[in-house]
Amino acid sequence: MAIYFEGLVLYSFILLYFIIALIMKFKFKKSFTYILFFTIMYIYFCNVINLTQFPIYIDDDQRKAFGGQNVWKEMNFIPLRDGFSMTSFYNILMTVPLGLGLPFITKASFKKIFFVGLFAGILFETGQLLSALYAGYTFRFVDIDDVIFNLSGALIGYLILFKLFKFIFNFCVQKFNLKPNAIINHIHNT
Repeated sequence: MAIYFEGLVLYSFILLYFIIALIMKFKFKKSFTYILFFTIMYIYFCNVINLTQFPIYIDDDQRKAFGGQNVWKEMNFIPLRDGFSMTSFYNILMTVPLGLGLPFITKASFKKIFFVGLFAGILFETGQLLSALYAGYTFRFVDIDDVIFNLSGALIGYLILFKLFKFIFNFCVQKFNLKPNAIINHIHNT
């Protein structure tokens, strides 16, 4: 049996989104522009969860076929043991939007992006570990390199793409004398 990011799981995430959005709007008085940026980040997070955590396999036949595989032996705690691969590149690429998008929904700094990127990488790997422990065998590997490359992606997203975007955005606002609106003001104040 496999659990996919669809059906009840997907509907649960959609319901959670609406609850959070309503609380942000009515309790915390967030603007629709803020909620728009939050929505973009929420969709991003849902896609990352789908990519890194699903499907979750729960199959007694597979558990028997793997013969009590030791989940702990399959983990890699040695940084860069296997060098740099396409998987490393994908792990970087996966978290670039985190570093790029987070400043639009919270006050960002290098330190904050560093810790959020580190926490995200650890959270992804912990989810994969818990899934493997529950299933009784590994179908994804828990790897310290993934945490390192996830952190790198978040920092690249913030230090290069976000900073470059802000520079170009501010230049365009001044050069073309763009009239302020809710979105321009929100971006300008990040």
